[in-house]
Amino acid sequence: MRNLSFILFFLMLAFLSCKETKHNSETTIQRETTATEENKYKNVKFDSDKDFICGMPVSAGVSDTAHYKGKVYGFCAAECKAEFLKNPESYLTQNKP
Repeated sequence: MRNLSFILFFLMLAFLSCKETKHNSETTIQRETTATEENKYKNVKFDSDKDFICGMPVSAGVSDTAHYKGKVYGFCAAECKAEFLKNPESYLTQNKP
C-alpha cells in the first residue's frame, strides 16, 4: 500500500510539472506572436497620416490595413477598416487637402 501511494504521488507530481511546462510554452508563444504583430507594419509607408474613422495617428500604432486604388491605408482596429471599406471614396474626398 505504501508503494502504491509513493507511485501515485510521483505520477501526480509528473503530471503537474508537465502541465506547467505546457503553460509556459503557450505563454512564450503568445508573447512572441504579440511582438511580431506589433512590428508587422513597422516598415510600411501609409498613404494617410491618420485612421480615417477615429482620427488616430497611424504613428501611434496600426493593427490592420486596407489597400484601395493602389494605396495602403492604416487603421487602429478592424472595425475602423470595415467602416472605411463601406464607402472609401467618401472618406478620401473628405480628407483631401
